[in-house]
Amino acid sequence: MQRELKIGIFTVIAIIIAIFGYNFLKGKDVFAENNIYYIEYENVNQLQKGAPVLINGLQVGSVLSVYLSPENYKIIIVEIEVKRELSIPKNTFAVIETTGLMGGKAVNLVFDNYCTENCAESGDYLTGSTKGLLGSMLAADDVKSYTRALGEGVGELFDSLSVELDKDDSEIGKSLTDIAITLENLKRTTAELDKMMSASRKSIVVTMENLAAITEGIKDKNEQIQHILENADTFTAQLKAMELPATMENANGAINKLTETMVTADKAIADLGIVLAKIKNGEGTLGQVVNDKELYERLNSASKNLDLLLEDVRLNPKRYTRILSKKQIPYEDPEEGN
Repeated sequence: MQRELKIGIFTVIAIIIAIFGYNFLKGKDVFAENNIYYIEYENVNQLQKGAPVLINGLQVGSVLSVYLSPENYKIIIVEIEVKRELSIPKNTFAVIETTGLMGGKAVNLVFDNYCTENCAESGDYLTGSTKGLLGSMLAADDVKSYTRALGEGVGELFDSLSVELDKDDSEIGKSLTDIAITLENLKRTTAELDKMMSASRKSIVVTMENLAAITEGIKDKNEQIQHILENADTFTAQLKAMELPATMENANGAINKLTETMVTADKAIADLGIVLAKIKNGEGTLGQVVNDKELYERLNSASKNLDLLLEDVRLNPKRYTRILSKKQIPYEDPEEGN
């Protein structure tokens, strides 16, 4: 039990230290009570919680919270705390100012003198106002002087430009002349473009009408296109279902066999060419027979005699059937009979 009690006490102390440390890091005096004041603004210029509260540049407190008024959302209420030992009058102005070029904000308390009577009490509302970047960086008199100097500088700048423009060889004048010429050319080009568009308006209208007609035709043929796509899908499925690899393998085998046959045929033709060449050159028996003119004449004569013999057998068959007969039938030349 004592162990759990020690752990509980240690946890409470740690939480208290964390709260005091958090408030200390935010700039709060954790060991003293401070005065709380409220200010109403229409625009807080992105004032954040924890922003410093200053008097003559010295931080005397911080912003506790920034929230919309529950009665009027156009009003923003800022809650600040200020050290209790500082007494400020009720007519103090709480001015939101910019503390740097990076946009940091702070609430600056502005009043004439510290009060001894009629002082603001904790919980009172102060009068709020805001300043821009230039107003925050300069005093009121400085702002007027700066504005006056800026106006004089701008006037001198325009006077210098006028003098430069009046010169004939002024670079600025030449530049402005070039710009005027460019604008005139641009105006002329725009007018020509407008004429071209006007002349082509009828063609454009016809083209758009044709395009609309084509689109309408495609729309009318939508069902047929759908059928074509379905047929294409069916054909693709059939091709996928076919055993294309086996068919291609068989086709490759047939092509290989055909290639072998063609090679064999080429070889046979080459051999036949060699044989014919040898015959033409008179090599071998057939070559000698083909190229021997005397043999050709003999064969021709023998063929002619054989024709005569066969013709005689046809005309006088009895002459050859009575071989043992003593009576001889005289020979008759078939050509003389004709």
